[in-house]
Amino acid sequence: MFKFLSVFLMIAFASQTFALDKQGKFAIKGVGNVSCKSFNALIENENSYEKFMFVGWMNGYITAHNQHLSDNFDVVSWETSETLAGYLVAHCHKNPQLSYFQAVTQLVNELYKDRIKEFVPDKNSLQKNSVEQVYIVVVQRVQQKLTQLGYYSGKIDGLFSPECVAAITKFKQKNNLVSDKLLDQKTLFVLLKES
Repeated sequence: MFKFLSVFLMIAFASQTFALDKQGKFAIKGVGNVSCKSFNALIENENSYEKFMFVGWMNGYITAHNQHLSDNFDVVSWETSETLAGYLVAHCHKNPQLSYFQAVTQLVNELYKDRIKEFVPDKNSLQKNSVEQVYIVVVQRVQQKLTQLGYYSGKIDGLFSPECVAAITKFKQKNNLVSDKLLDQKTLFVLLKES
């Protein structure tokens, strides 16, 4: 699932704004230096406040990439911090020798292909027990996938039309995906990553 670190570094530092010394090195701060093995031990401890430091570090790292990568608005198209942390835990279990920095870098590299390239004013919110805010591009991807799977035959416009809502609901029922939200993290994962 994850690409090699060097491939990402070539993509990430392709823009004009990067900071490396003459040997191509830079300082990694904070929990970025912690091993994946230690990260997993801390994350799995329910009472550990350190997990918030890891999530905060990851969000800062992603925000910095959002600021400096060209042709990019948001590297993360739909995943929440909790979902991203779950990806990192799984990746770190398989690769305990990595540092947290390396694991997050590989995650960002993997997410890059599905990034949101530009900001589109959000006209997508749907009331159903709570307001859902999903990028229009993500809803278009959902509509395309539902079309491929035979659940949807409407416009690929990124809007929650009654036909789109019905298709998502039917997909969720068929896959036993129960949630108060129409497009919760599990539904998006099953639809966009597993289907």
